[in-house]
Amino acid sequence: MSKPIEQHVEYGPLKLFPSQVVYECGSLSRADATVCITLYNYGDRIVDALESVHEQTLERLGLVVLDDRSADDGPERVERWLRQHGGRFAGARLARHAKNRGLCHARNSVVSNAESPYVFILDADNQLYPRCVERLMAGLEGTAFGFAYCMLERFGDHAGLMGYSSWDPELLRRTNYIDAMAMIRRDIWRKLGGYAPLNVPGWEDYDFWCKCAESGIAGLFVPEVLARYRVHDESMLQLETNRPEKKRSVCLEMSRRHPWLDL
Repeated sequence: MSKPIEQHVEYGPLKLFPSQVVYECGSLSRADATVCITLYNYGDRIVDALESVHEQTLERLGLVVLDDRSADDGPERVERWLRQHGGRFAGARLARHAKNRGLCHARNSVVSNAESPYVFILDADNQLYPRCVERLMAGLEGTAFGFAYCMLERFGDHAGLMGYSSWDPELLRRTNYIDAMAMIRRDIWRKLGGYAPLNVPGWEDYDFWCKCAESGIAGLFVPEVLARYRVHDESMLQLETNRPEKKRSVCLEMSRRHPWLDL
């Protein structure tokens, strides 16, 4: 018999590290939704991601980029781009950690900088199609869903589609089938304590979806291809998380946190 998914779990308090504002324009409080990008050493790809955000059809859009102390020129590229294109947004901000904190804390910091009720999580090497933010926000408005996600187009080293299953916590038992690229109600993110750090980074989004399932928070699947997921050998999943010894470790940690998983 499968272990029950919904549980009475008290999640730890949201832990935030301070970030310094490098550049900002407009007012993030005026945004209906905010695209939140974490940046670490993707200077060669971040502008493509920013251009895809610039082309969004949602008019009152916010943008926050959190630099987790990149060692390349990515932050400088973001600042130059914002000085040229920042006027398109209701509010835009580039912030920076004092030192590298890792993916989990970078994501929490970037979301904490936003002020809109909805946030969309975007990694710096991925891209959005123009209707993405507006379509997902429209799907959430007036509903009880805690987040919304869509189908993704793979590009780069491999082509194809991914993320085409509706919300079903039973599917999470064996694998994560929902990418981090999703629109989340910011109050849900805070209620669940944000993203939690893992000893082996890379599955923070999986852990977050499991917390949603345990709390009875459902996700809305929008069956449209609205974003692009880059497949490449330099991703965190390829370089670290999916290495056999590391994957065994993260599976054990996830199973301890969420005993109903069958990894």
